[in-house]
Amino acid sequence: MTILKRIFVLGIVVFGVAVSSHANLLQNGSFEFGNFVPTVPTSDDTMVLPVNATDITGWTVETASLAWIGPSNPFSLSATDGGYFLDLTGYHDDAPFAGMVQTQTIPTTIGDQYQLSFDLGTDPIYDSGPVSIIVSATGSLPTTFTSTPLISNQWETFSFVFFATSMTTSISLNGQASSNEKYIGLDNVSVEPVPEPGSFALFAGSGLLALVGWRRFRKA
Repeated sequence: MTILKRIFVLGIVVFGVAVSSHANLLQNGSFEFGNFVPTVPTSDDTMVLPVNATDITGWTVETASLAWIGPSNPFSLSATDGGYFLDLTGYHDDAPFAGMVQTQTIPTTIGDQYQLSFDLGTDPIYDSGPVSIIVSATGSLPTTFTSTPLISNQWETFSFVFFATSMTTSISLNGQASSNEKYIGLDNVSVEPVPEPGSFALFAGSGLLALVGWRRFRKA
């Protein structure tokens, strides 16, 4: 293997380690896993989950019932990641709307920054006005994110950064809307550490030094 190839391979390995360090810290953030059994009507490919249900791996339902929707649903709606997603209005289509809380707390480092992201779904067929999701993370104030329905099967990605205040962090996401709204979609939830500002510069600098060293080696 030539020196240049070795440098290239080393760069790939280091980059791979850097990327893997930013894996989703949440379990089952796209709601793909769990005990999914469609309820009446079964043709809807939807499971209604009551408060305190833990059928979705890693999550517990809170506040009100919700709908766990599968890929063959008849509603002209689809997930943004995988085949399953949630409707926080459930089948009751009125306040109070449901929420999800992560069953297992996330291991965090006190003082470090983390970014929580999720996709919020809406649709003018089912919603006459804006719908929202209120996000809470241990040690940070609840934050509300709102989407206004404009097109069919509309999904918007929202995110915010918080500082960890303890060795473990719990998150919850709760639906909010005016009365009689029929759809608050939730999918693709993630929590990832925010890299230190100098991390990428350090990686780039290391690669540059390696390249300079290789050039000097060739001249010698």
